[in-house]
Amino acid sequence: MFRLLTILFFCFCLLTTAVAFGRSTSYFEATITHMFSSECNSHCRSKIIKNEADYATILLLKLIGTKLQKELLRVERQIYD
Repeated sequence: MFRLLTILFFCFCLLTTAVAFGRSTSYFEATITHMFSSECNSHCRSKIIKNEADYATILLLKLIGTKLQKELLRVERQIYD
């Protein structure tokens, strides 16, 4: 059980620090505090981590889309200039 909590905590920290766009420090403090409180069981922790992973994936895809769009515009300008 302790090993699972350690792995989940590590994954949560990795996701939240790697993709912290628009999230405040107080959000992370409140979320971590809630995860380690007695109110949050393993299902709750899994849901929090899943939501953070989904959020990080969406942000990453948006960034990739924006970068591709800029690159396509640049290539289009080169072709027609």
